[in-house]
This record gives sequence, C-alpha cells and structure tokens, in this order.
Amino acid sequence: MTLHFQHLRNTTNVGDRFCSPFDYFNWNDATVSDISEANTPDYDIGIFGGGKIFGGMAKYAGVLEPRNRINIAWGVSTIQSFPLSLRYYRAAKLMNLIGTRDYGDKRYQYAPCVSCMSPFFDSPPPPLHDVVFYAHHGKSAGMKLSIPKSIPTETNVCDDLTAALSFIASGNTVVSNSYHGVYWALLMGRKAICIPFSNKFFNYRLPPHYATQDNWLQEIGHGVMHPDMLYLVREATSAFKTKVDAMVDH
Repeated sequence: MTLHFQHLRNTTNVGDRFCSPFDYFNWNDATVSDISEANTPDYDIGIFGGGKIFGGMAKYAGVLEPRNRINIAWGVSTIQSFPLSLRYYRAAKLMNLIGTRDYGDKRYQYAPCVSCMSPFFDSPPPPLHDVVFYAHHGKSAGMKLSIPKSIPTETNVCDDLTAALSFIASGNTVVSNSYHGVYWALLMGRKAICIPFSNKFFNYRLPPHYATQDNWLQEIGHGVMHPDMLYLVREATSAFKTKVDAMVDH
C-alpha cells in the first residue's frame, strides 16, 4: 500500500515545517508533500498534519476522496474558534482516524505534535540566559509586544529545527506567543510563559503559565516547568503510532 504524508511543508514557520510524522519515523518508501500542492501523488493511505490545518482541510475534499482511500489526521488542532464549525465537521468526515494535539478534546485520541520525538529533547544544552523570548513573527506586531533589548529574542521564521530548539534551550525561562515555542520549552523542562492570541494555546498536555501582552514582564518569575511533559507526550505519540501502524500494515 502506498503511504503519503501532507502538511504545511513549504513554509518559513519552523513549527509547521517540522510537525509531520514523516520526519521522525521510518516509513520505508513513503512520500511527502505540501498540502497545498496541486499535483499530489496517488496513494492508498494519507497522513495529514500536524499543525492547525484541520479546519482548512475540507477544501481539499477532491484530494482526499475517493473514499476507498484511508485518511489519517495526526497531531492536528481540532478545537475550533466557534462551538459549531461546518469546516471542521467536513474535515472530520473525510478522516478515518483523527489524532488531536488538543489535550482534553475527548472526541478524538490525543496525539501531540510529533516534533516531541526529535532527539534534541533527550539532552538539551543547559540554559545561558535567565529569560529568552521566542516570538511568533506574524502575530507579535499586532499584539504590540514591547520586548526589552536585554532579553534575547528570536522568531519562528526559521528553516532549521535545531537552531530554533537551541535558542529556546538557551533560556531558563522562555516567554513565547508561539504555540511550538511554548510546547518545546515545556518539553525541555524550561519555565514556560505563554502569551496566547487564540484558543489553540489552552490545550497543552500540561499547562504553562499564562500572561497577557500587557503584563508578561511582571509575570516572568511565575514560569511553569513540567519535568514529566516529555515522557507523557512521547507515550501518547507511541500509542497513536501503534494504531496507525495497524492500519498501514492491514
């Protein structure tokens, strides 16, 4: 059976670029492409995600059908902005199996962002700074964040996962308005402070400390660390992969 992966692969957002299971496990002769590419190869089993693409997947109905294909969503955000969403309903109907990165969404099995399987998290380097700020490039200007020059700052516009993770690891406390910035900081056992701009930030397996765009400087001393976070999300990833393997090997 032919296996093909699709996600937001041709992107400058490092979190979206490196959130596909394709990059972390051996899938033999599987192929991968950006979900927006027109010339998707034919496949028997398609694995979509991760990232926040679920609500937009309904527009790819022509790609996902015919229904004799098996379609799997892995590590996608399934918590929509409104209680009822026709787009999310249509996307769910196109899937045979859904793994959500949103812990607590009991409609689906928990399948956190698979970037947790990066070997970087096995032994991240010790921090070099008391505080670093990892910013979402596309949102920070609109949030009018005022970051002191004394705080080392990088954005999620990056094509090198190790470089992004190394910067986050350099902070004892990591402040971020990036979903993956907060996620990766938690996986490293750093003190994490999240500045959310949507509801996608409220369903981590274990929560960070939350602050606002106005008070985050006053909240720096309240960062939350979770030494068990890496184990918990890797355990959940392994459980979901077991279910996927059963479908792929069927």
